[in-house]
Amino acid sequence: MKLYALLNIILCFSGTLLAQTINDASTIELGSKNLSLDQPFLISVVLRDAETRPAVIFPEINGLEKRSKSATSAISTVDGKKVVIQTITQEYFAAKPGNYLIPAFVITINSLKLKSEETMVVFSQQASPGDAVSVGVSPTFEADVEDTGDGIFLSVQTDKKAVFIREGFALRISLYIAENAPVQMEFYRFNEQLQSILKQLRPANCWEENVGIEEIVKRRITIRGRRYTEYNMYQARLFPITTEDIVFPSIALQMLVIDNSKAVNVERKVVRSFRSNKAAIVVRQLPDHPLRDQVAVGQYALKENLSSTLVYPGESVRYMFKVEGVGNIAAIPAPTIQSNSTFDIYPPEVSQIIKRSYQSVVGEKTFDYFVVPRKDGEFPLGRYFQWVYFNLSKAKYDTLRSAKMLSVKGEDYKLANLSLSGSSGLYDNLESLDSSKDSIDYKKILKDTTNGIVILLLIAMVWVFRK
Repeated sequence: MKLYALLNIILCFSGTLLAQTINDASTIELGSKNLSLDQPFLISVVLRDAETRPAVIFPEINGLEKRSKSATSAISTVDGKKVVIQTITQEYFAAKPGNYLIPAFVITINSLKLKSEETMVVFSQQASPGDAVSVGVSPTFEADVEDTGDGIFLSVQTDKKAVFIREGFALRISLYIAENAPVQMEFYRFNEQLQSILKQLRPANCWEENVGIEEIVKRRITIRGRRYTEYNMYQARLFPITTEDIVFPSIALQMLVIDNSKAVNVERKVVRSFRSNKAAIVVRQLPDHPLRDQVAVGQYALKENLSSTLVYPGESVRYMFKVEGVGNIAAIPAPTIQSNSTFDIYPPEVSQIIKRSYQSVVGEKTFDYFVVPRKDGEFPLGRYFQWVYFNLSKAKYDTLRSAKMLSVKGEDYKLANLSLSGSSGLYDNLESLDSSKDSIDYKKILKDTTNGIVILLLIAMVWVFRK
C-alpha cells in the first residue's frame, strides 16, 4: 500500500515539475549538412527570454576549423510583454572535401546543459577552386607587421582608415606566429592581460557591438608569402559617436617562451613581451543637413506592409515601417511623423533583430503603427512616413519613403464622431476608465498553484514514510 501511494506521489510530483519547466527551453540548432568547401557548417545556441548574452564555448570538431562567430538578438513585444531571443552561432570550415562525423556533444550555459546528437556533415569540392585557407574569413587585412625576426608579432587591425561619424569599422587584436618560428610559447595570465588591453584600446567616443570571445580562436593564414597561425583574441565593430579621431595606442602582450639555451635538455620558461604598432581612424563629419546630428548612417532599405488599403473614416489600420540593412541597428531612430488633420497616428510598437559579427552589424528595426483616418479620400502614405539617413554607398543623404496608398471612403470621421476641438480617437474616455483594478496574472496564479501542489505532495510523501 505504501509503495502504491509512493508511486502515485512521484508521478504527480514529476508531472507538476514538468508543467513548470516546459516553458521556453533553450536549444541547439545545426545548419545544413550538405555543403561546399566555401560554406561553413553552423552550430547555433538559441536562448529564449535571455536579456543578456551568456558566454558560450562551442566544441572542437576533428577535421573542422573554427572561424567567425556571430550573435543575433531579436526583441519584440507580444501581448504587451517584452520577448528576447538570443542566438549565438559558430562557423566551422573544412580544409578538404569529405564526410565529417560530428559527435554528440554538450554545451553548458549557466549550469544548463544542452545536448546535441551525433550527425554527419558532407563537404563537397567548391565550384571555383581557390585557397581554402582564406575561404569564409572576415575582410582581408594586410596585417601591420613588425616582425621581430623570429616570425612573431602582435597586431591591432582595423578594416578602414577613415570613417564618417556613426559609420562602423572593425577592430581585431591578434597574435601571429609563423609556422616555422624557432620558438615554443604559451599564453600567460591571458584573461588579466586581455582586460587590461581592452581598457587601453576601447575608445570612449564609440558605440561597441561585439560577439564576445570566450576562447582564443586560431586559424592558418598567409601574410606576404609566409604561413602564420593567427590567435584571435578580440574582435568587434565600433561606431564613433563624435568627430574626434580615434587613436589605438601600442599595446603589449606577455607570453611564456620556452628557453633551452642555457643547458642541454633543460627547459626554462621566461616571460617575453610583444608589442603592437599604433593605429588610428580619422572620423569625418557628415555634410550640412538640418538632421545631420540625428540621422542613421549606413546602407538601408524599406519594407512596409499595410493591413488594409481600403477603410472607412475612424476605422483603424495597421501600418508596418521596417528599416533593414547594414549599420548600427540598435540606434536607428523612428521615422519623423508630422502632425496633421488627416490621420491620428499613434506611437509605434518597436521590435528589432540584430546580427553582430566581425564582418558587419546587420538587421532590421520595425515600427508598427496604428493609423486612424479622419477624412474621405486617397492618401499616399509617402507624405506622412519618411525616414532620412546618410547613405554610405552614395556618400550622401537619402530618404526611405512609403510607396503605399490608403483609400478612405465614407463620411468624415471628424464631423460624424468627434468634437470640433478634436479627439485622440482610440484614447476617447480614457479618464473614465478605472485603473485601480489589478489585472489578473494567470501565469502567476498557475505557478503559485503548482508550487502549492508540490509542497502538499512533499508533505504527503513524508507522512507515508513515517507510517
